[in-house]
Amino acid sequence: MQRVLIILFAFLIGFSFKMKVDRSQAEVNQLGGFYIFVDSKPVADYDYIATVKAGITFTSGQYQPVRDLLIKKARKKYPNGDGLIFTFSNGGIDRVDVIKFKE
Repeated sequence: MQRVLIILFAFLIGFSFKMKVDRSQAEVNQLGGFYIFVDSKPVADYDYIATVKAGITFTSGQYQPVRDLLIKKARKKYPNGDGLIFTFSNGGIDRVDVIKFKE
């Protein structure tokens, strides 16, 4: 009987601590050694390092070529960065903020 009560108590404690799923959190992809954030920002604390601009306006409007160019430029200038926060501008200059996560 005592074992049953212990198991029931443990189950009730575990159930009461069950957290709701936060639908705003996600697992991000890593490309070129950076964590990639598009239309989002990291939950973890970070330091801003610099902003890298594409330097040209893309007429094709394709995401992948712009993303890859910005990753390449950021990796070359800031190889110690951990993540990139993208800002795309329709008809303007796209940019990315390079960040370093705090320990």
